[in-house]
Amino acid sequence: MKTCTSLNGALALAALAWLSQLWRALIDATAGFYSNATEGSLLVTFTLGYAAFLAGWAYALYAASHGSRGGLMATFALNALFWLGIGVGTLFFYCPGGCSNSAVNLANVLNLILGLLAGVALAGAMGQKRVQATAA
Repeated sequence: MKTCTSLNGALALAALAWLSQLWRALIDATAGFYSNATEGSLLVTFTLGYAAFLAGWAYALYAASHGSRGGLMATFALNALFWLGIGVGTLFFYCPGGCSNSAVNLANVLNLILGLLAGVALAGAMGQKRVQATAA
């Protein structure tokens, strides 16, 4: 458990949360990002925005792994945004009672678990006085 409270452990959990969110994005992309709500050029805009947020999250992880306090805060903020916006949002607003696609349900459960664990670990890492990632 001590590994999860270290910066490297927090970043590893955040990377797993990022991967589960990427998997969720790929599942959503095959379903057309809820195609009844997004059509035509709006779908392209939504897809590009989603990709930009995921790329920003990946860059924040990279920066945090190199000792950037701002990267750590951005990683925490983007993790929280995706956890609340996609994970919790799916649970209460997009598919209350579960989606018809079981892969979406599995991805959402993974997002909820990994996002929460990463958020707690990142908050703990931000509370440490010195931010320093070490090479494994």
